[in-house]
Amino acid sequence: KIETIVVKENAKITVKDLFDNPFNSENIKASKELVAKIVDCVLKDRDVIYDMVSLKTYDYYTYIHSVNVAVMSAGLGAAIGLKREDIEKLGIGALLHDIGKSAIPHEILNKQGSLDNTEFQIFKTHVIEGEKILRTHNNIPEESFDAVLQHHEKLSGKGYPSGLSEKDIKLFGRITAIADCYDALTTPRIKKYPLTPFFALSVIAKETINYDRELLKEFVKMLGKVK
Repeated sequence: KIETIVVKENAKITVKDLFDNPFNSENIKASKELVAKIVDCVLKDRDVIYDMVSLKTYDYYTYIHSVNVAVMSAGLGAAIGLKREDIEKLGIGALLHDIGKSAIPHEILNKQGSLDNTEFQIFKTHVIEGEKILRTHNNIPEESFDAVLQHHEKLSGKGYPSGLSEKDIKLFGRITAIADCYDALTTPRIKKYPLTPFFALSVIAKETINYDRELLKEFVKMLGKVK
């Protein structure tokens, strides 16, 4: 699947450029074009998801995580029957969901071991910082902001930054939250062994208090063959 390999390799470069300079309009344009290619691949062949999320590295590069979350979110959007236009808006939000981390000090993002309370409060601001960055661009679909602002919200109301619960969390926020959690669980990081895809899915599947039950079912079904 040459097309998939090319998209995947270009994705790493595109998102790295974006995080290096998130205020550059050309980087945003390239990111939107990347999402369109990812959606093309996903709609052409759902199994392409297995190839595209195989990007694993012992350095938890935010940009690789961003690509994985975009691919899985687009896949889940397709699985529940969203229109192409909506899958693209979802994909844009999912790709850009962590863009605010570009405003967080490197020593916090790359700290070995747990963050203390003060550091964690600073880390949590990446959500609002992401919105601030993206509001400086006038070509981000409004719906895409749901993924950016709500990917750490939980149905139980115990998420952040707004402590939203149940019906206040929009569909794109719900989808991106599941993809974000899964990728975090399965990616090797400093002092943290990754879970196997099967074990990660079984962990998330039990989180019905925090994540949308119906979306979880579709997500597990979608990734059922992943190794």
